[in-house]
Amino acid sequence: MILRCRLCHADIAVFDPARLNLPFASAMFGPLAPGFAPPFAPGTAWEEMRCPHCRHHPQGYDPAGQGSLATDAGEWTLPRPAAAHAKHTSAKRGN
Repeated sequence: MILRCRLCHADIAVFDPARLNLPFASAMFGPLAPGFAPPFAPGTAWEEMRCPHCRHHPQGYDPAGQGSLATDAGEWTLPRPAAAHAKHTSAKRGN
């Protein structure tokens, strides 16, 4: 799948949705074609990643867009963090 910048709509990187988990790391996103440099510097945290074309965060800044990524296949909903999912499923029910 191709990650697109939500602001300038440029193709930025390729990623495998099955291998994408939170928190994101720059190593999860590869170059658009073999032989090109990775789109993000190694060790860069998701919050610090910037579109190489417009220099804005690829996800944009609108809070409504924080739960998804813009891709070549449309909006892709982000996976829930494992800790939040475990906390949600193991919560005790009140009697």
